[in-house]
Amino acid sequence: MSSNVYSCPLDPETLQSLKIYLFKDVKNVEDIRNNVIKGVWKCAVIKPSLIVDVFQVVVAANRAVLSKKSNNMVTKTVYSEILYNLSLTKNITQSLSKFGIEKDNNILICFLVDGEDESESIVKEIQGEACPISELRTLTNMKEVKSVYKLNNIKTEIDYLDVIVSRMVTKNFVSH
Repeated sequence: MSSNVYSCPLDPETLQSLKIYLFKDVKNVEDIRNNVIKGVWKCAVIKPSLIVDVFQVVVAANRAVLSKKSNNMVTKTVYSEILYNLSLTKNITQSLSKFGIEKDNNILICFLVDGEDESESIVKEIQGEACPISELRTLTNMKEVKSVYKLNNIKTEIDYLDVIVSRMVTKNFVSH
């Protein structure tokens, strides 16, 4: 299982790191969704179809922990803040419904670790196939990504990840 986890440190001021797991063909999506919504599970569950690269999630998580540290969060929890930061919209409900899971059977689940790591016990409860994070690209739906991040009018070959991350971090200053 450990080869299927992506892990990286976040901003040193936060003393936190991020762990991300990718699952395909998940059978208990509704249970997972309910556990996250009720706050039983401390994690964010993301639709992998809207993620071009794990770096998107790292940027969103880093912004979330920094917002929490400075008492400047827009949403109620640091995990919903991750979903909010992935989105271009300032509408919290739209952000959560667009990037959070509903009935998708593929999920990207991320945990913030600051000493205590509850991820292993939660991951054991997921009834699906754990995959290496390198398989994320196979689950990305570029048509959806282009629509969500307003990339349809771009005609040249570009690095979509650069544009997406730039738009994510500037959403408070610019309307896209």
